[in-house]
Amino acid sequence: MSKRITIFNHKGGTGKTVSAYHIGWKLTEHGKRVLLVDGDSQVNLTALALGFERFDEYYESENTRYKNIKDGIAPVLEGKPTALESFDCPCAANNSQLFVLPGHADLSSYEGQISLAQETGGSLSVMKNLPGAIPALISMIEERHNIDFTIIDLNPGLGAINQNFFMASDSFIVPTNPDPFSLMAINTLGTYLVKWHEWKKTNFHKFEDADYPLHPSTPVFIGSLNSRFNKHASKAAKKFDHRIQQIDHSVSEKLVPLLNSAQMTVKEECYRRAFEENRSQLTPDNTGLYALARIPDFQALIHTATRSEVPIFKLTEELLKNDEIVGVIKNKAQTNIKHFDSIYSAIASKIELLSDDKCR
Repeated sequence: MSKRITIFNHKGGTGKTVSAYHIGWKLTEHGKRVLLVDGDSQVNLTALALGFERFDEYYESENTRYKNIKDGIAPVLEGKPTALESFDCPCAANNSQLFVLPGHADLSSYEGQISLAQETGGSLSVMKNLPGAIPALISMIEERHNIDFTIIDLNPGLGAINQNFFMASDSFIVPTNPDPFSLMAINTLGTYLVKWHEWKKTNFHKFEDADYPLHPSTPVFIGSLNSRFNKHASKAAKKFDHRIQQIDHSVSEKLVPLLNSAQMTVKEECYRRAFEENRSQLTPDNTGLYALARIPDFQALIHTATRSEVPIFKLTEELLKNDEIVGVIKNKAQTNIKHFDSIYSAIASKIELLSDDKCR
C-alpha cells in the first residue's frame, strides 16, 4: 500500500510545489514508484513535472484532457450515475517511475459541494460519497500504477478541499521559508490540522456505509522544510539562520506538542534516528530535530532545470552548457548541484524511515 504524504502550509510562497517535485523524483532514485498529486488549482506541479510544452498538449488532446483529478471525481461530485474509474496517469518528463495525477484549474469549483458534505457530517444521503471521492480516486490510481509513495501538493488555503486532501493522507510535511509570516503560520497551523483530524475521527463512522468511505488513517507529522533562503559560503546567511532557528524552535515547542496531543506524530526515537543517520549529508547548521533539511534558494539554476525538464540535482555539465553556463559560473553551479543532491537524498531517506509503520 502506498504511503501518502501531503505537503502543506497555509502560508503561501514556501516552495510546496518545487519541494513535491524534487522529493518525488529523489524517492524514485531510491527505488520507489512515486505518484505526484496536483491538488492546487494553479496546476503548477503538473506543468513542472510534464514540461510546459507537453502540459499544453495534455489538456488539449481528446485522449488525455479528461484524465485529471477534477474530471476523475466528477461522477460523484456532479451526481452522475457512474462509478469512479481509474485511468493511466502520465509519467513526468525524463522519469518513467514518477507518475502525475494532473490537476485542474476548476477543481476549486467543487469547494462548495465538499464543504456542505463535510458540514452536514453524512446526514444527507445524497452527499455521503462526496468526502470520500478524492481519496478513493487516489487509491485507484495508486493501485493501477503500483505506487510506493504518493506526494500531494496543495494550495495555501484552509478550505474544504484542502481539508479533504489532508484527511486522505497518511502523513504530512510542513514547508517554511525564513520570514516573519512563516513563523506566525507555524504558531497557528497545528490548530487547523488537529481540528481537521478531529472532524474525521468524530464523523468517520457516519461514512462507513458510503460507496467511498473516508480514508482510514491518522495523518502524522514527518517534518518541516526550511527553504528559499540565501546562503553565505555553505551555510545560511546570518539573518536567515536566525529566522530558521526561530522556526525550528516554534516547531519543537509549539507545533509538535500540539500534534502529539492528538496522536499526530511518529515515535520520538524515529525523529532522533532520522536526524542522526542523515546529519553527515547536511551542513552543520541543520540543527532542527524535526526539520528534514535546509534547502537554499535555487537562484538561476531553477531556470536551467525547468528548461531541461529535470530537477536541480539532475543537471549535467551538458545541460548547463546548453543554457550557456560555462567557466567559473559553471564550476560553482556544479558544486551547488552536488549540494542539492545530498540535501534531497537526506530528505528522501528521512521520509522513508519516518513513513515506516514501525514509527507510528
